[in-house]
Amino acid sequence: MTTSIGTRSLEERIDEMESRAAIADIIAGYCEGTDRRDLDRFMGIWHDDAEYLIPGGRGDFHGTEEIRRSQEVIGKVWKETYHWTTNHTAHFESPDRATGRSDAFAVCVHPDGRVSWVSCTYHDVYERRSGVWKLARRLVERYFVSAPQDVELLPPF
Repeated sequence: MTTSIGTRSLEERIDEMESRAAIADIIAGYCEGTDRRDLDRFMGIWHDDAEYLIPGGRGDFHGTEEIRRSQEVIGKVWKETYHWTTNHTAHFESPDRATGRSDAFAVCVHPDGRVSWVSCTYHDVYERRSGVWKLARRLVERYFVSAPQDVELLPPF
């Protein structure tokens, strides 16, 4: 929904700003939930019938039970992950539905301690249902996953 500011009420404009903040929290929740292995945080961003699609990767996951299982699958591949998500855009199709895109770079640690670099774009659909914004769909478009490297990651100071 692209309209000029002059054709929307103050309440509509404030609602969009609040919606953008809620959607930004979804983006952060994905990274926090995955990287900190906080399953409650990760699961809190998905609608019950959501889709988490990873073509050419570990599979497609439909519904919250499958999405929950995705973290077990990913946890077997990566001992640790560190995501940085940027360039987020959101386009409102209606007051309760938006599409978005963001780019991500991740440092992923294999169980043996070697490190791979991962680059991708997330293509998202966000919906507000019963007053709550969550992901209805996330499609992961990966650009590369590097070969494992022997890179020592130092603990924080």
